[in-house]
Amino acid sequence: MATVTKITNLIRGGNRSLTHRKFLTLLEEMDSAYGDLLLHTEVRWLSRGKCLVRFFELRHEIATFLREEVTNSAELQNDLEDVEFLRNLAFLTDITQHLNVLNLQLQGKKQTICQMVGFVDSFRKKLHLFKSALDKNNLLHFPCCRKLSEEEEGLEFRDYTEIIEDLSSEFDRRFNDFESFRPDISLFSNPIHCDIESQPGHLQLELCELQCDPSLNTSQVTGIDFWKLLSPERYPLLRNWALKLCSVFASTYICETAFSSLKHVKSKNRNRLSDVVLSHILRVATSQLEVDFISLVSSFMKPQCSH
Repeated sequence: MATVTKITNLIRGGNRSLTHRKFLTLLEEMDSAYGDLLLHTEVRWLSRGKCLVRFFELRHEIATFLREEVTNSAELQNDLEDVEFLRNLAFLTDITQHLNVLNLQLQGKKQTICQMVGFVDSFRKKLHLFKSALDKNNLLHFPCCRKLSEEEEGLEFRDYTEIIEDLSSEFDRRFNDFESFRPDISLFSNPIHCDIESQPGHLQLELCELQCDPSLNTSQVTGIDFWKLLSPERYPLLRNWALKLCSVFASTYICETAFSSLKHVKSKNRNRLSDVVLSHILRVATSQLEVDFISLVSSFMKPQCSH
């Protein structure tokens, strides 16, 4: 990643507008599939995957550009021509893309802890699938590695199974706390067909009534919407239990939205600088309630008397 960042900054970073324009011209002349390189920043982690994909796809054009236009770049040129470097780059690009998919899922809007656990479990299964495939040098799930193997005959990617194993072990360690949630997740996701005797004792009687309720048994609604159907008078304990599980703060969506809103609000167009006003604006910006500003303003307008 350090070499990719160095080359990208050499072409696009700093005061290199002339170098950048030359690179764009070269891409146009070579009829490249992409029109430019992408910059990677440590703040925006997701940009790493996009930057790597674009860099890998433009590796031939970049090597040509360094050779023809950039002086003192022999070491970087050697890297781009080194099969081992390209092999590492291809694998890093593919595995980072898979991680990006998981990252985007975890940042989704209105996600519950049950959905989050499902996304993580799915990726952990994918890691086992990736390891099994790489053991056979099967590159079906690694498009960049597959493309490189088509260009360079005899390439092996079996040694990357150790990295997959380490990544899988790290996921097991980091998300070990999820194991305590398994019974609750099972009950929340499928209360109609769960084993009542294995559930908490204070919920068992209400679960008996729930599973024998014809209106709930035939309902096609799932997740949070299903628990909203439960009568507070008939299922008070189950509703309270489900509400607690839904309140677990799982997604970073609200946090990410707040940062985006803050960037938009703190601009030259704002009319006040106080922290109190900023706090109020952020609350409105991140709220899911739609505010009828016209009606609010109209209610405070003083009537104008005719003269």
